Amino acid sequence: MGKGSVYFKIISAATLLLLAGLYSCSSENYSRLQGKWGASGNLGDSTEMRAWFINYEFSDRSYKMSGYPPISEEGTYEIIEDKADSLLMYFNVTKSSPETKSHKEWVVLKNNSVTIGSLLLNRQ
Repeated sequence: MGKGSVYFKIISAATLLLLAGLYSCSSENYSRLQGKWGASGNLGDSTEMRAWFINYEFSDRSYKMSGYPPISEEGTYEIIEDKADSLLMYFNVTKSSPETKSHKEWVVLKNNSVTIGSLLLNRQ
């Protein structure tokens, strides 16, 4: 066995370990997102009440969002960057109303809540 093949095996093994480590790290974050998250509230004064709600459901690597006033979005997502509790996610929108484009968002997972954009959602 030549030196070249030994080095190749060592580099291949190191690469596999690195990839396995990256996968398990991001895999943990995917599993932390799984489930239903929501927020609700109201705007206005005592004479005019305007209630709102928003719900996200993450399963596998797909998501669905719905809310009131009427809004919906669904598609797939991918974690692009991982910084402690903050994740930069790419939302690949396949269906939405009103129409929206695919987008990137910072998502913060902390204390059994998730913040997407400026919305603080609690696990449901």
